[in-house]
Amino acid sequence: MFSISEILEILKNNSSMAIPISIFISIMISLLGILPSVFVTGANILFFGPVEGFLLSLIGESLGAYITFKIYRLGFKRRIEKLTDKYKLISQIVNSNGKKAGLLIFQGRLIPFIPSGVITLSASISNVSGGIFIIATFIGKIPSIAIEALLSYDVINIYDNWLRLIMTITGLLLMLITLRGKNYK
Repeated sequence: MFSISEILEILKNNSSMAIPISIFISIMISLLGILPSVFVTGANILFFGPVEGFLLSLIGESLGAYITFKIYRLGFKRRIEKLTDKYKLISQIVNSNGKKAGLLIFQGRLIPFIPSGVITLSASISNVSGGIFIIATFIGKIPSIAIEALLSYDVINIYDNWLRLIMTITGLLLMLITLRGKNYK
């Protein structure tokens, strides 16, 4: 749907409204639940710089997750049973509440291989409060968005950062292998 260059062009052409546009795009991606947010993060890094782009992506994704959480809670709860069988963590989120649910949501946000929309949907049908959800989401998204920002920045500046890019990708692959070995599914 979007590429980094397309989003960057939208931000450049609407520079006075770039922040709300970026947040709006993040909310739409969260609502759809299947699109990766890395394109927005990459565009934010290019347009706003590494630190500001990271912070804007974090705010946009967290706000998008919260809005999606509230909408899902209004009635989009029907097909979660299939997901609870597929992911043990999802089942635990659905069947928990309070601080325990918050910790599980935080854990789910840290694992980059579980789609964000699945965590949001699971939380929406649990008994977790909106406050605990947004705090766990915000804190849990920091590492994944930092990795997205780092990867985007390094790909954009590949000639200067190729070694760090290779090390980051290698680290992510090792994490994936380790998680699959521990059977987090």
